[in-house]
Amino acid sequence: MNNWRRIITIILFLVSMDVGSAWAQADSGRTSVESATWRLEVGNDVLFGKDNQISSGWSVQKHSAVAGSWEDLAGMPEFIHQWGAAVPTLTGEGLCYRGGIAVGQVIQTPDDLSRRHLNKDDVPYAGALTAQASWYAFNDDEFRGFEFTLGVVGPPSLARQTQKLAHQITNDTEPRGWDHQLKTEPVLNFNYMRKQKIWRYGNRADWAADVSVDGHAELGNMFTQASVALECRWGYNMPRGFASVPDPIGLSMHYIAALTPTNPQAGSFYATLVLTGSAVAHNIFLDGNTFRDSHSVDKEPLVGLLVAGIHYEKENWGIHFNVMVSTDDVDTDDAPDAEGHEQLGIITIESRF
Repeated sequence: MNNWRRIITIILFLVSMDVGSAWAQADSGRTSVESATWRLEVGNDVLFGKDNQISSGWSVQKHSAVAGSWEDLAGMPEFIHQWGAAVPTLTGEGLCYRGGIAVGQVIQTPDDLSRRHLNKDDVPYAGALTAQASWYAFNDDEFRGFEFTLGVVGPPSLARQTQKLAHQITNDTEPRGWDHQLKTEPVLNFNYMRKQKIWRYGNRADWAADVSVDGHAELGNMFTQASVALECRWGYNMPRGFASVPDPIGLSMHYIAALTPTNPQAGSFYATLVLTGSAVAHNIFLDGNTFRDSHSVDKEPLVGLLVAGIHYEKENWGIHFNVMVSTDDVDTDDAPDAEGHEQLGIITIESRF
């Protein structure tokens, strides 16, 4: 409970504080939610007093400024321009365009970190280190996005070293079972997403709400699944467009589908609630290595996910806090020590330029 209070106190402090002269100058109109943006996203289950299954994840992302065409994207590698124009359905009348690149890491562990031997009744030790590129076209009514992920699982992911260092710094339990992690394997994944806004209420310059439906599919040796979601936003002076759903584990997309709010000089404060249902065909963290023998557990074919968040955004910066809770994704009859839902708290910080 103390961890929750600290997070909420930090966010409320940022909302109410006088940010200072440097940030006040940046708030003079030189930047907006449509500007190029650096984003740091960090997730951990410590807020729920646990350290198992998906234990932590992080990503560093760079998103281009909103542009009128794929050719006009600034500050992105050349292939972002070329692929955006080539991918079907990502170009259309009335849409604006944005691209992103990211690097990230995710770590999964069983419940008992003190055991040196393999625990066949729990999920495997696993880590992934990835690079991602995303293309998305959107307006205030619809969103179309595509992303590919390239990376590696196994020892080259550096998950073992990352977790051991973090536990040394925090004086936490030393994880002793990393000798049994998934073996080295390259991963390649593709993700396609569509969103459509279906309901709006209120005054955009004041308090308002909206609801969107979301469908997306993933194909690859990291994840293969199809999902549908209902996304709800409610708040004050919300940016036009769509809420960003945090993605510390490669199950969704990295994107910032935001357009300037009605009152760009005022802050935007809003809450989100996302309900997702997924049909899962493959999850490398549970199914184990694709091409080599490794420890695995039976997964649940249908998984539900709830993401609740609070968000505060100014013209040149933003902070977001989300919690993610899923239904069981492991068949606990097969792996009784994996009992318990996936739970993560995720902090996202954005800086625009």
